[in-house]
Amino acid sequence: MKTSFSKRLSAWLGLFILALSTTALSEGSQSRLAIPEPAIFVGPDSVSFLVVRATPEDEGFRALFDTAWKSLSGARGGGNNWIYQAILGKLQGEDSNAFSALLPAQFVRVDALPEGATEPHPTTVTTVSGWPGLQSIWYLAQGKGTDGAFPTEELGGDATLILRDGHDDPTRGRVLTRLDGSIASFPTVKSARYAVTRYAKNDTSSANPRMQSLLEGLDPTKDTYGVLINERGSALRMLRWLNKYDVSRAEQELGEERARKVFDQILSLTWEGDLVSDDEMKLLLKFQTASPDARKEVAAMLKDVREVLAGYGRAGKMEITGLDNELFVNFELTGYKQMLTNYIERNF
Repeated sequence: MKTSFSKRLSAWLGLFILALSTTALSEGSQSRLAIPEPAIFVGPDSVSFLVVRATPEDEGFRALFDTAWKSLSGARGGGNNWIYQAILGKLQGEDSNAFSALLPAQFVRVDALPEGATEPHPTTVTTVSGWPGLQSIWYLAQGKGTDGAFPTEELGGDATLILRDGHDDPTRGRVLTRLDGSIASFPTVKSARYAVTRYAKNDTSSANPRMQSLLEGLDPTKDTYGVLINERGSALRMLRWLNKYDVSRAEQELGEERARKVFDQILSLTWEGDLVSDDEMKLLLKFQTASPDARKEVAAMLKDVREVLAGYGRAGKMEITGLDNELFVNFELTGYKQMLTNYIERNF
């Protein structure tokens, strides 16, 4: 489930690397952005909720950053992105791994599925706490298109919305703003106004009872945790966004029709997990299904998916237990180290 999630993980590292190319990142810098509470961004029609957080104390992310640092020290500059080439020249003059200075960092994605919608409407919020200047540079760059600055809309002094190209399509999430340094994108002006108001009040009260009941069973100290409520095929769509390559491989091997039919019987999915090394993530998944028979079908499909992923180094052990309509899965995803080093070799 080489994944879109792993590509996004590599992209976040790319942002971290970008910060290192400037002298604004100094060892003595104590500046830190506040990390917002993810629950602020849950709305009444939210159907999915994803959080990824990295801290300086996290051994898995430290190991992954060490791998990135070692890979960059040996990069030959074969990439064709001039920005990355400039960064490489800077990094290869450093004598220590400065990635940890950028932590903690957090990424949140919340998908809404309003009445009548067939595709999710995404909200994303990214915070790189260790160096606020990184997000300032990125935010300023996002405010301009090829024809100049994008139109804006003020929200009563609380925030300025940047209406980027395609902002009229809620499935693209092109309404951009900054919340005390965190970069947030919303599907519509209305949803942005709702979230900005909650953010200003630090309002984490439940706006979605079903989502809240599922979140209460999760450990928010994990590196990643989240909820998928399956409405109109939303769960499978979210997994395709999260792990496009792996999900595609699994659907090809098992059949898209089988995957669709089995997922139609899944009511919700929650997960929590930790990156335990530079190559492995351990996940605990919990499925709520429509019936005990549906639970058995989901378990059978997951075993087959694991075999597909293991065939190219993406899966470790899987343990499955079930009771009534619920299924509990301990699963190891592997292969992150090779994906990261491949990304660096291609781009640097």
